[in-house]
Amino acid sequence: MALERLNAALNKNLEDLRTTGRDKGAELVISEIKEAKGEFGPRYNLVGYGEQQFIKMNANSYLGMSMNPEVIEAEEEAAQKFGVGPGAVRFISGTHTPHIELERKLAEFHEREAGMIFSSAYVTSLGVIYPLTTKETVVISDALNHNCIIQAMRLSRPAAKMIYKHNDMKDLEAKLNEAVGMGKRCLVITDGIFSMRGDFAPLKELTEICSKFDDKFEEGVITIADDSHGVGAFGKYGRGTEEYTGAKVDILIGTLGKAFGVNGGYVVASKTVLDYLRESAPMYIYSNP
Repeated sequence: MALERLNAALNKNLEDLRTTGRDKGAELVISEIKEAKGEFGPRYNLVGYGEQQFIKMNANSYLGMSMNPEVIEAEEEAAQKFGVGPGAVRFISGTHTPHIELERKLAEFHEREAGMIFSSAYVTSLGVIYPLTTKETVVISDALNHNCIIQAMRLSRPAAKMIYKHNDMKDLEAKLNEAVGMGKRCLVITDGIFSMRGDFAPLKELTEICSKFDDKFEEGVITIADDSHGVGAFGKYGRGTEEYTGAKVDILIGTLGKAFGVNGGYVVASKTVLDYLRESAPMYIYSNP
């Protein structure tokens, strides 16, 4: 049978991952969470470890908001009022007042015209980069950008794609100079905080360099930052890498699933950009919020 042959091929691939040390291995399963008490934070029980308790040091809920009583209460209240899921995509009947209010508050928080939520930050990057990349678009990306940006570039099939050395602004400028004449539009994409290293993009220098080339592309040089690891936890008021560096990109992607402690991703930008994405991003159009 065809499935048996597929299983054989996939098992070979899995074995290769294991023997080369690239497999993720079995997932640890949390069976119970003990609430924080006194001087002790929450403790976790894992399946297969009996009553032994663990401290979670490998999560992205930087501020512990996922266990915040006010957040839990608000989620329960919303579920009682609207149900546990919308049952439809946004443009049919899946938009509820909390979605609109959340988008408004995210835009206000980041000082933008508009906000737009997606089911996850990973999907947000796909849903932003893919629709904004035409056959006459050049995409320039940092060498250490997150996998979601890499996959978005592969999916988008731009006129040309270039990778500049990690946080190397001289190399970025060289790539921009090389890209002149290759397309009408140029997207320069970076992480805010880089997930594997913890360093951050020099957004002020990056935006200044990009502005020098803006007139050399018919539709401009558009700066995009995915600051999922920065928003909520970085900067004086938690506005992320933009706040810390004192610079703003054209399009900012963030997540609700890390410092904010819940789920979902979002993008903030001009109203025109987001109006276009609502009409063109399949990850938004065909997926429940």
